[in-house]
Amino acid sequence: MKNLLLLLNIIPILAFSQAPEIPKIDFKTNAEEVNRYVDLFGLKDAEALVVRLAYSILPHIEPESNYIVYFKNGKVRRYRINESAQPMASTKIKRIRVKKKKYSAYWAFLNLCVSEGKFNIDQSQLATLGEKANSWKNAISGGQTYTFGLYQGENYTEYKSFLPSMFTDEEYPGFEDKRKLIYVMEGFKTLTED
Repeated sequence: MKNLLLLLNIIPILAFSQAPEIPKIDFKTNAEEVNRYVDLFGLKDAEALVVRLAYSILPHIEPESNYIVYFKNGKVRRYRINESAQPMASTKIKRIRVKKKKYSAYWAFLNLCVSEGKFNIDQSQLATLGEKANSWKNAISGGQTYTFGLYQGENYTEYKSFLPSMFTDEEYPGFEDKRKLIYVMEGFKTLTED
């Protein structure tokens, strides 16, 4: 974690010499229509890259999701969506201001993740726990599910993993993919902490 914080402090210095440009991402899936976040956030740029971070405790309920939006013009926006567990309660969307001086850190981390292949994660490995984990089933029933998504135009990639930090030991199947997911999510989460 200390290395990640050090990296996030150094990256903005290196990034000032580069013009921000949305890097080419190898998406896993194509949809028939532009992602729903373009309408939901009222984005004028349908090709903006949306990064989604969510941590949930209850199945299918993510009380809070954080979004980072990268635009072709170099700008960055953030949004937070709060969803209620109550079926009739409305979803609340909040736009969070990003200071211009922090844009370079956001862009640098995105480019680093793409250049190092951090978004190339095998979803099937994220769900693998192996035989050693069977004894943990009762102990971890209250753990978090990590959800990470990338959305651009009609392309998207989503990853989910239940308690990946518990299974990053080399003895567990899929530990490399779980480490990548944690690295990416914690890196973006660190950027959003003001």
